[in-house]
Amino acid sequence: MPRRLVICLFVFFMASAGIGSQADELQKDIETKVVRVLSTKKSNYYHKPWKSPDFTTMRASGFFFRDEKNYPNRRGLILTNAHVVEMAESIKISNGREKRQYSVKCIGACNMADFAVLEMEREDLAVYESRNGKVAPLDLGDSDSLRVGDKVRGWGYPLGGEGISKSEQGEVNRIEVSRFAYSLEDWLMVQASLQQNRGNSGGPVLKGDKVIGMAFQGIRQSDRINYFVPINLVRSLIPLLEHQEKVPRWRYVVQHMFPRLKAYYKLKPDEGGVLLDYVIPGGGPHSFGLRKDDILMEIDGHEIDNFGDIFFNPLQQKVFFGEILNRKKVGDPLTVKVKRKGEILEISGAVTPGLPRLVPKIFTPANYFIFSAVGFVELTYNCIENLGKSGESFKEKYLEDHPEEPHQKIVIVSEIFPEYELDKSVSYVKRVEKINGVKVINIAHLYDTIQSLKAKGEEKALLEIDGKLQLPLDLKDAERLDSEVRAKYGILYSKTPGGFYK
Repeated sequence: MPRRLVICLFVFFMASAGIGSQADELQKDIETKVVRVLSTKKSNYYHKPWKSPDFTTMRASGFFFRDEKNYPNRRGLILTNAHVVEMAESIKISNGREKRQYSVKCIGACNMADFAVLEMEREDLAVYESRNGKVAPLDLGDSDSLRVGDKVRGWGYPLGGEGISKSEQGEVNRIEVSRFAYSLEDWLMVQASLQQNRGNSGGPVLKGDKVIGMAFQGIRQSDRINYFVPINLVRSLIPLLEHQEKVPRWRYVVQHMFPRLKAYYKLKPDEGGVLLDYVIPGGGPHSFGLRKDDILMEIDGHEIDNFGDIFFNPLQQKVFFGEILNRKKVGDPLTVKVKRKGEILEISGAVTPGLPRLVPKIFTPANYFIFSAVGFVELTYNCIENLGKSGESFKEKYLEDHPEEPHQKIVIVSEIFPEYELDKSVSYVKRVEKINGVKVINIAHLYDTIQSLKAKGEEKALLEIDGKLQLPLDLKDAERLDSEVRAKYGILYSKTPGGFYK
């Protein structure tokens, strides 16, 4: 990415000229339809997850909506961003008319596309409506009808005041597949030249009287460059909130076909396509039938150009070909045309499930364990961010790297406690590559291997650390050492409570 996207907790305040009586009618009670969202969340130490977390409070926006297909006869539904409420200990809402706070619960979150569905308890909704009048939810529109140059507007609760706020003359500048800052996944997003203020992620973006998006991120270095999640993406993923394994999330690397690369692979001047540089063995694209060095030429009848773009009729413009996959679920039909070793092949079948990244962004507590006075953590984007400057080497070396086999993750030594009796331990805060000569696949594999060795009566185990370092583990005395570590440093759990997350 040429520019760094950052989560902004911003609202987009926009209005189009001449919206008319429908928008005027909408404004009469908008401050009760668009709500302030307040969440209290744990601030976890992903690099040392055995430490007790701090708590932070986040302020954002949300809005009432209805969805009879997925939530029949349910009222009090609210849409907001996932990064606002995920892993929250408490979620409350209020509005611009009153300071009273109402409790809500999160009934589903899609971290990949950064949205969440909240619901007011029936009793709270009754009190809310007795004080504010019956809630008429905002109607969801069709974001595929958006075109560059369209005027849009939005509402929300920025910091610096208690009342609802609006800004005018927002214009759609760009519609493209790009990286969501919160999830690091590539989805369709809409860029608009909008004012932005901290505190209002999740605010609705409207065209006329219909919601066509939800504010979620901006670019810190730039002025009036902001993005919203298109509402059609939200609508397509709501049915999968309880079955998110059906979202394909294929992992692959493609390369643009510049003239010399086209010549090397013997593509004709008028032939389009991109080079498939990498697929995870056993992953989604691989199990579907794609292979490294395939040249992707078509997907579901859409010709792919040498930059990876297709002309997509619903949007009436070119977008990255991955948008076709983003609109499918596991099991849906897919047809791809490739050129492999000079031969044109057509591959058809059902969309296969994908695999996680080598270094993922996680939305759960961290995977860790302490053994023989050594703390082990599965490396994640969250962990690298917590490490600050110390995490730069991990970021440079592993963040954009790819697994060599399914479910491979990186395990690091995060801390060596004084009880291990190692004077200078900082040089060992690196990747654990092998145990007793066996390659470490992930943290569950390392933990199970240690327990298996211990059960066999082995007294020692040898870890091989990145940089040709060796770190022995005392299997026989580990229980005493770890009991001492827990007592001395107030550690409640020496392993991820409830078991490792997949």
